[in-house]
Amino acid sequence: MLEDNSQCPQWILGLLTEKFFNACLIHEDLKKNEKNIFCLDCCEGICAHCSQVHHSHRLLQIRRYVYHDVLRLGDAEKLMDCAYVQSYTTNSAKVVFLNQRPQTRPSRGSGNICTTCDRALQDPYFFCSLSCKVHKYLCNTKEYVFFFRFLIPTQFIFSNFPISAPPLFFFFFF
Repeated sequence: MLEDNSQCPQWILGLLTEKFFNACLIHEDLKKNEKNIFCLDCCEGICAHCSQVHHSHRLLQIRRYVYHDVLRLGDAEKLMDCAYVQSYTTNSAKVVFLNQRPQTRPSRGSGNICTTCDRALQDPYFFCSLSCKVHKYLCNTKEYVFFFRFLIPTQFIFSNFPISAPPLFFFFFF
């Protein structure tokens, strides 16, 4: 879906295509070796043991909710516009799904549906996941507008990972 799009920043491609919670091949002999961290600088999923090598990089903690990868809404909003992406609450934190989930039953016909995958949603949402919103704007390049802003490293603390590397430019969707 997104792999062949040259318009899309590499970090978002990496984030949405990475297979999280698989064992890290570098640390396969160690406990707690599942890849549940995403390095924005290297554009790859890493485990907690790898994070020591990435200590000066910008890191995102990936979580699981109903067996699917999620990102805290607050962390996601620092990277892109999450307006109209349905959020859920787990462990008192609002989260958004990274990728669309398989549908267990057809849409009921009433209420909102995801504009990308037709999944049933609550009002006022139009996207079930970050990937559906990204895909919608990549497919409709007239609507795909980048707004970059310069962010100071101290503004970023993604799920308890301090951000101490130089700032990045991030993009936003409308």
